[in-house]
Amino acid sequence: MATLNYNNRLEGYAGNSKSVLVVAYDASGNLMDITGYDAFFYMKKYPVTASSTLDVSTAHDSRDIANSSFLFNLSSSELSLAVGDYVYEIVIDDSSANRHTLVQDQFNLKNSLI
Repeated sequence: MATLNYNNRLEGYAGNSKSVLVVAYDASGNLMDITGYDAFFYMKKYPVTASSTLDVSTAHDSRDIANSSFLFNLSSSELSLAVGDYVYEIVIDDSSANRHTLVQDQFNLKNSLI
């Protein structure tokens, strides 16, 4: 996987839904062939400890092989969490246990003004 040199932080609102689209690139910066891969979105409250459990764990809602992308639709119930900072990670794997982390960064969950 290629090293990402830009900010992948996400923001959302507690109790609201959020869609996240991720595109997979290979180490050369070309679109990765994601045929046979599934993607998973994981999120834990920050700071992460070894004993902390996942706050969000969900599979992708759709996969676009032509554009090497996965779409996650995080529901309002999945994001009914305490306001604050979380760490998220998007992982893909195939049936041969080839696992790749596509991205890991911070997810800031805020209170809605209404």
